[in-house]
Amino acid sequence: MKKRIVIFMVVLAMAFIVQPAWSKQPYKITNSQLLSIKDIMDDPAPFYTKTNNLKDLLPPEVWEMCVFDMDEMKRLWSEIVGFRSPDVVGEIAPEIKAGKYSLTDKDQLPFKELMPEYFYNKFNEPGEGPYPNTIGNFTEFEVVPTRQYYRTLPLAKAAKQYMGTVKQDDAGYIIHESYTAGLPFPRPSGNHKAIQIVYNYLFNFSFANWESSVLLDNVFGVNKNWKIDHRGSGVQPNISAIGRVQFEPYGWFDKRAEKQKESVLTMYTVKSPRDIYGNIYGGVLYILPEKPMITLAYVNVLRRVRKLSSSDRQDQGLGQDGTFDDAWGFQQNPSPDNYPYEYKILEEREYLLPTYTQTGDAYVDSTEKFKFKNLQFERRPVWVLEMKQKDPNYIYSKRIWYVDKETLMPLLMLNYDQKDRLYRTHAFYDGFIPEMGVVHFFHVNNEDFIDTHSTFSFSTGYPNPYLERADVSFKALMKAK
Repeated sequence: MKKRIVIFMVVLAMAFIVQPAWSKQPYKITNSQLLSIKDIMDDPAPFYTKTNNLKDLLPPEVWEMCVFDMDEMKRLWSEIVGFRSPDVVGEIAPEIKAGKYSLTDKDQLPFKELMPEYFYNKFNEPGEGPYPNTIGNFTEFEVVPTRQYYRTLPLAKAAKQYMGTVKQDDAGYIIHESYTAGLPFPRPSGNHKAIQIVYNYLFNFSFANWESSVLLDNVFGVNKNWKIDHRGSGVQPNISAIGRVQFEPYGWFDKRAEKQKESVLTMYTVKSPRDIYGNIYGGVLYILPEKPMITLAYVNVLRRVRKLSSSDRQDQGLGQDGTFDDAWGFQQNPSPDNYPYEYKILEEREYLLPTYTQTGDAYVDSTEKFKFKNLQFERRPVWVLEMKQKDPNYIYSKRIWYVDKETLMPLLMLNYDQKDRLYRTHAFYDGFIPEMGVVHFFHVNNEDFIDTHSTFSFSTGYPNPYLERADVSFKALMKAK
């Protein structure tokens, strides 16, 4: 008996040595925690300062897995993309310098030349200008000096190691066997430069910088009469299934991902409003151009799973101002057959755009028709990308992206209907965590200019290296209660 007890104690001790009590165990940060730090509106709290850049929310081991030497990240990333942003801007409208500006300055200085038209039109009193009755106008903001941004060290090392190895076919579609890890095209160039920019985004979504992460989504919708008509929240685990370099398993996430050529696994569970609580949407993106994304929806009230067709994915999300194809701004696998696009670079130049916040104190004020406050802008080197839809039956005729040349992330997406009218927009007010080298969602303003409606989100993610396939499996669709 004593021998058995000794053996048991030895095994138990080894278990604690190999795996701390909390380590490699699922952990959660909840929407309630998030909103206790910063509310979705009317709250100027500096989210990143209050959370110590998420450090206070994460298990210590996970924080250590995600932080790296900032000087090394800066040096390596500038080597990869070939420049530092502060060194390549400042030529257009140089009289607009760092400082605070208000509406009285709008006609005195050439903001029209330096801002994208969308933000120039938003630089107005709420209800005024070309975009009346939508939220997110602003009447004052601060221009800050342009900063260098960079990506997390494992991703940067992989991007450098495999730079120039990814191949494309004659039409520009990626040849999947040539991709190993990292951003596939850290220096987009050549005849297929435009589609390379799209691939960079699809391989590294804002919240996928950590490869395994959870997005906490909090939104409200506003109609043309400035009334809130929707409040919602959700939780979305996401897993990069290919080219993993930061969290184990490395390379392919598992044998199934390798066999099916999966690139991203995701699962969105609706937490509110109550009448659709428990609805779940599961998705798998693939690296193969001929293999469109699979989206399944579990409708809780019917207790049925429905597979969304390519046409279904053009449907508007409940209470949202975007389609399923617009999730994350864009969620379509580039394909020669399934709603193919013509890709074109319209401009390469600097623009004045919302900065990647490192404080998180920007907010919308519901008492002033949801005016944006505490906004900061900075000059950014940008590609303006056009994606012209070849299929006249698709909901949009074209998409226009403003993409940051240093971070390779889009800052503004404009979608036009088949009559070439501005239809829906996605304006990103992203955050940046210097210790991690991570750009990710913070605020997103989605607007519908045809039906005159806006949806504003406070959505941010956190790394969770212990996610498993079960967390994003279609079997998880049945977890709803």
